[in-house]
Amino acid sequence: MAKVLWACLVSLLTVLSVCAPLSADPQKDPLPVAAGMCANKVSALMDKGNYADAVRHIESFQAKAKTVDPDTAHSKGYTHYYLDFLLGNCCMMMEKQGAGYVKKAVSAYEQAVKKYDGFYQAWLNLGHCRYSLEQMDKAALALIRGYDTAPEKKGVYLYQAATCYYLNADYQKALDAFSRLQKDHPAEVTLDRTEVLVNILFSLKKNRQALPYLRELAEKSKAEKKKTWQEVLLYQYMELGMEKQALDYAVTLTRQEPEEPKWWRALAHIHLDKNRLEKGLEAFMIYSFTTPLSASETKLLADLFAGCNIPLEAARVYEAWLEKIQKDPTDPTDIKGKKMTDRFLAIAQAYLQGRDYETALKWAETGLSQGCDARLLAFKADLLFREKKYQPAYIAYKELADRGNSPGRSWLMAGYAALSSDNPEQAKQAFSRACKYPKEKPTALAALKQIRARLAAEEI
Repeated sequence: MAKVLWACLVSLLTVLSVCAPLSADPQKDPLPVAAGMCANKVSALMDKGNYADAVRHIESFQAKAKTVDPDTAHSKGYTHYYLDFLLGNCCMMMEKQGAGYVKKAVSAYEQAVKKYDGFYQAWLNLGHCRYSLEQMDKAALALIRGYDTAPEKKGVYLYQAATCYYLNADYQKALDAFSRLQKDHPAEVTLDRTEVLVNILFSLKKNRQALPYLRELAEKSKAEKKKTWQEVLLYQYMELGMEKQALDYAVTLTRQEPEEPKWWRALAHIHLDKNRLEKGLEAFMIYSFTTPLSASETKLLADLFAGCNIPLEAARVYEAWLEKIQKDPTDPTDIKGKKMTDRFLAIAQAYLQGRDYETALKWAETGLSQGCDARLLAFKADLLFREKKYQPAYIAYKELADRGNSPGRSWLMAGYAALSSDNPEQAKQAFSRACKYPKEKPTALAALKQIRARLAAEEI
């Protein structure tokens, strides 16, 4: 059974923003007067958008540390972590001017947290920088450290860390971070974030564990996104072998949206997967009423009619299938090949099953006129013989034999057709040819004996 088309999961395009303000009160060491004056000057320059001047001002101030001893540098604030933080912020504001500024910001933030490990704003902004540089594992580590050291715990930092781990294919770490979000900030697990959790669980092959979240998404999402998650949930029920849940949910969906084709198609496939042909046909027929069928779907509908012993309806749909293929062939090189013979045979056999022998013969002749192979000629010959049209049957069997198509049987049947049309000479020739084939030889010899006996009796 063709599976329900897998609905593509939502794209994960999480954009991190700077998670800390561009200014912050130092929390470990008070800013010395000189450093405070530098910070105020920098803030004024940043307010005017003069980030390059701000960077030069900070670096010029920090360079004074090289001219004095370490204690003096510390007391003056030349090496204060807060200035590293401001430098990082200035460089981040120049991000659009090139990746070099982001790398410089990384270096500044790393200096800040090296000097003060609890500086959570620097950790968070370091995470943003690492994300911009597509260093997802390092970004996640920085974000989690920022979360752990922040006095006010915000779930968004854990979510961003989980996202970074996911984008880095560290799915278990992504799940660990998301689990912390669920445990400590359940109110912050929005539908959009639940989508990310489902992606993580799928990546870990924990599809069954994802089911409760899929149900929530399928129930609470809006518009097309809701429909997408409904389809994903239904597909998961089918993939996980949860037949009852799949069937019940498909029926529910067809009742909720009877005009939606995909639910009827899914319901049909669920039935067909369990060989419930009649129910599958019923659902697929409704599906055909809601949307134009493709060529392959038309073929499936015809096969279902045939499988449910509704041959004339099957024939009608096979005709529609052939018309679609001829208008837009998927394989132009096969117009006169094996597949084309299969198509004409399907139509002719359906009419034969429906006891419309005349139409069956017409389709066989139409196919042969379009270059179909000997299988269709064999069908025509057998049908003519069955309908007691013995002389045309003789001609058809003789042509089959000449083509080398089961020549032993073909000559044998040609002999019977000639004999039945009261043409013993043709029959003798055909049976004599059949004697050349070991399988048919005994039967052909017996037939020849009867013909000779018959001819002898007629002479007396």
